[in-house]
Amino acid sequence: MDKSRAFEEAKRAAWVSIWTLVGIGVGEVLVSGFTGSLTLFADGLDSMADALVSFIVWFGIRMLQKPKSRLFHFGYAKIESLAAFIAAVVILILASFIVYHAYENILHPVPVQNAEITMIALAAAGGISLHRAFKVSKVAKKYSLVSLNLDAKNSIKDGTASFVGLGSIIAAYFGIPYMDSVGSILIAVYIFFMAFTAFKESTLVLIDGVKNPELQQEIATHIEKKFNVKVEKILLRPLGHEFSAQVHVELDRNMTLDKAHETLTRIRNSLIEDFKAEDPVVIPKPV
Repeated sequence: MDKSRAFEEAKRAAWVSIWTLVGIGVGEVLVSGFTGSLTLFADGLDSMADALVSFIVWFGIRMLQKPKSRLFHFGYAKIESLAAFIAAVVILILASFIVYHAYENILHPVPVQNAEITMIALAAAGGISLHRAFKVSKVAKKYSLVSLNLDAKNSIKDGTASFVGLGSIIAAYFGIPYMDSVGSILIAVYIFFMAFTAFKESTLVLIDGVKNPELQQEIATHIEKKFNVKVEKILLRPLGHEFSAQVHVELDRNMTLDKAHETLTRIRNSLIEDFKAEDPVVIPKPV
């Protein structure tokens, strides 16, 4: 796979997602000012929050291409996780704002004006988001890009939230009270879930939490079978969507220095090629 081409296509897909979601969000917020629909307003904020997630994906892919520097010896992969953590805080504030206004609207209900326009806006927003999600997903699967696949799933969530909102407005249109407020609360729940996921994922990476402990055993089994050496221990460290590995192996103390160097180099290259480890370190222990 041509990495530079994959990164360029992924950046382009994420960049289009950003502005598509921003356009949807701004449009929904403006229309909600005309119709008075809290559900439409909430869905607009949800789209803007999703645009922020798309920006993080775009930013992360862009930073992955930057070479390591004298200040950042391990590269810039964790900047994506830091940005995701900050975005989660912003998203939580938006969701709390929506819930507060929904509660106020339940206490002092205001009928939705021009409900037909609200329904058209929600249906259009949902359709555009889902169409965009499937296009991004196609690029993500083509190049096996985890971050871009996350962006596609996020856009699918945005599209389904719009249709949930549409359902609540249809119910309000046919005389069921408070459904506009209920719809906005449901969308806020979507946003809270997204914020929780972002908090969990980004925090684990920032504090070097290993989300895939089974990978240690998989690497150990691979090395022992392929190179006929015993693995003492393996330490993994997440770097954004990549990881670095420190592998401790036992070597025969009678092995020549040249032979030991050759074995360690082959193990290191295998970690890079077979497991996509970033700059792994193999440490020998004479036995």
